[in-house]
Amino acid sequence: MADARPVVKGRSGGMCERCGRERATDMHHRQLRRHGDHLPANLVHLCRTCHNAVHADPAKAELAGFIVPSWANPRQRPIKHSVWGRVRLDDDGGWVLAA
Repeated sequence: MADARPVVKGRSGGMCERCGRERATDMHHRQLRRHGDHLPANLVHLCRTCHNAVHADPAKAELAGFIVPSWANPRQRPIKHSVWGRVRLDDDGGWVLAA
């Protein structure tokens, strides 16, 4: 994950990718660490409040793409980004709009 952190931080610009209002402090694995990889498409940069909210309501977080089931590919699951809307994340630190 160490190599992915700078890429994810660059993508977020230091702001929470969920709410867009707070400084991002936490790296969140969309697909939990025991199932997923440490690549940028599987990581989002969140503020502590949003990170706690994601884990407090996993069903809601899954609908917004912040939790990805173990059988799914994080690169194919869009997130509801605070600024860009529904986007698919890539491993280069970029994103594409999701249909």
